[in-house]
Amino acid sequence: MIETVKQILSRARGAGRSALLEHEVYEVLRAAGLDVPRFAFWDGEPAGTVPADVAALLTGGTAEVVLKIVSPQILHKSDVGGVAIVAAEPAAVAAAARRVWDDVGRRMQEATREGVLVVEKVKTKGGSPASETLLSLKQDPAFGPVLVLGLGGVLTEWFGAATGGTSTVVLQPGRVREGLERAVATRPAAALLFRPSRLHERPPLDLAATAERLERLGAVATAFGEGAQAEEADPITLEELEVNPLLLAADGRWIAVDGKGSLGRSTATLPKRPLRKVKNLLEPKSAAVLGASATAMNPGRIILRNLKLSEGVRYGHIWAVHPKEEAIDGIPCVKTVAELPQKVDVAVVSIPAEGARDAIRALCSTGKAESIILIPGGFAETGKKALEEEIVSILRASRSRADEGPVLVGGNCLGIVSKHQYNTFFLPQYKLPFHDAPGDRLLAVSQSGAYLVSLTSNLDGIIFPKASVSYGNQMDLTISDFLEAALEDDGVDVVACYVEGFKPLDGTRFVDLARRLREKGKRVLAFKAGKTPLAAKATQSHTASLAGDYAVAEALMKGAGVVVAETLDMLEDYTKAFTMLYDRLPRGNRVAVLSNAGFECSSVLDKLYGLVPAPLTDETKAKLEACLPGVGHAGNPADATPMATTAQFVAAAQAMVDDPNVDLLLVSPVPVTPALDNLAPDLSGTHRENIHSPGSLPNGLLALFRGTTKPVAVAVDSGRLYDDFVFVLQRGGIPVWRKIDRASRALSALATL
Repeated sequence: MIETVKQILSRARGAGRSALLEHEVYEVLRAAGLDVPRFAFWDGEPAGTVPADVAALLTGGTAEVVLKIVSPQILHKSDVGGVAIVAAEPAAVAAAARRVWDDVGRRMQEATREGVLVVEKVKTKGGSPASETLLSLKQDPAFGPVLVLGLGGVLTEWFGAATGGTSTVVLQPGRVREGLERAVATRPAAALLFRPSRLHERPPLDLAATAERLERLGAVATAFGEGAQAEEADPITLEELEVNPLLLAADGRWIAVDGKGSLGRSTATLPKRPLRKVKNLLEPKSAAVLGASATAMNPGRIILRNLKLSEGVRYGHIWAVHPKEEAIDGIPCVKTVAELPQKVDVAVVSIPAEGARDAIRALCSTGKAESIILIPGGFAETGKKALEEEIVSILRASRSRADEGPVLVGGNCLGIVSKHQYNTFFLPQYKLPFHDAPGDRLLAVSQSGAYLVSLTSNLDGIIFPKASVSYGNQMDLTISDFLEAALEDDGVDVVACYVEGFKPLDGTRFVDLARRLREKGKRVLAFKAGKTPLAAKATQSHTASLAGDYAVAEALMKGAGVVVAETLDMLEDYTKAFTMLYDRLPRGNRVAVLSNAGFECSSVLDKLYGLVPAPLTDETKAKLEACLPGVGHAGNPADATPMATTAQFVAAAQAMVDDPNVDLLLVSPVPVTPALDNLAPDLSGTHRENIHSPGSLPNGLLALFRGTTKPVAVAVDSGRLYDDFVFVLQRGGIPVWRKIDRASRALSALATL
């Protein structure tokens, strides 16, 4: 199969074309085992009697044939008179071929006409959802070969708009069947193709047989993809192949009747890096700063001060490189990189673009650093692509050294904060403090430094990530390199990612690593920017990365078990839920809900996001009736009413979490009731509540939380007066949201993987 396709592609390239002709598309599909109509190519200008192969087609029992102009420049043939349907008779075909040739010549004089394709007219099976489908193969810059299957034909765009883009399914070669099965379970439009219905006793398409055929086409896509062709002397890539429609014929065949394709020479590869040195980057014992000012508080100076306060960098093993100064803020200076007294684990370069290039050249040539953090921007994201490429060349050249040179994160990044290790953010700690907190099983990785600042600031005092990495332009290290570091790090259970774009083929590596992390019980969460064309353009200008196609990224990430957040709020909520509850993931999706507000008990049922109300046992209902006020409701959700005291509310929560049918507990005590003890002490004597007392609501809920292995979340839908109440709960390990639907959505992510 592969050799046959190679001959077809080579023939097209030999003719000087980057586009496949339609009959060549047929030949590729036929080699891959897909059904194609009977066809014959009338090469060149049609004149006289029909050629022998066309005549043979006409005597094969075909009542009608379709004639199509063959031209690499014409995509929509019918718009320029390039399609005709005639009886399968030699005279009629000859006349129609001449007419098609002449009509196209008049309407599109600039187009090259290669000939006329004569194709049997396929009789379709009417009324089936699979009567017309589309199938495409593409080489995604980040994810490599992918397949797309969906509802097609002339209504392709309508199906897409009507279903919100869910009428197509993105599939990864090698995992086609599982992708189809997932789509059938989650996408009603895709299910139309593979499930029986009242109109169709049997599924229109057999899923297993379809998957087998698509895997063969996927094997072609992979064999002629960028990665596979990288080592070829004369690389040839099958960039795209699109069939629309495939017709479900009356005789049951699934036939590709209209197609186009294109070739390329791209040979993207993933460069080899000494990734063992990522550990030097995350846990350095020595450091140097290039670009610290002795007279102004510039970013380099702030970084130097932050490093001076580091726990991980050993005393006496930090230097500044400065051509004139002897010391800056008590840190000794050396005049050049070559004068550093030892090789440092990390060198932070905070020098504008051209100077940064020279600093990196010095670090690479002298071998004085195991890793580099390049802080400033001003490279490809601002149009200075040549300068970035020069730095990349310097780094790659250093890989030939015995020590394989340094690894680099950045440029255009904030750097790294590694818990109990060091801080290279160029932000003073009084603006972005990092208070110790229990939720440290998190690795936060963000292409945007500003987003990373927002995330860590919002979670301060609740979660202190083991490491917070701003990776910027990915000149060297990519987001996937940090996933690989998490793979063997027993201290990391959750990786939260803000992604703007992947480097070529690094998306494939990302999903492969995410799948391996998931198999080890770790969770990868991701927000992918670039969902709309406008957003994709913005991410390119920000990070100079390939934003790629959002639909491909979303589909393949979800297929690998990544929890994909549609909004930034969702990413933050998921990060909190998975990090704080990492060691108590639920065994199912049955949730118990307790509130003291009727509106929450009603509204949450509309916003369970895949959770289902747990069926409480009779014993649990009896306990609820015994502990709740008489006006309460002992069901699920349980309404404790504002009359419930702290003791009653906690007892009800305990009864629900103890129920064997309950997998998760969501508690929402609207705190504005005098019956609950949820305020900080008031020295003026206005009230006697005390959230720190043993009998307070937060301490009662924390005792419950510590006595169970089930996940527990709290919603507190009230204002800043109750911030202390929220803080006590979260410091104790219980995640809290200020709206019950955000809490249920975050819990659903825990339970529906």
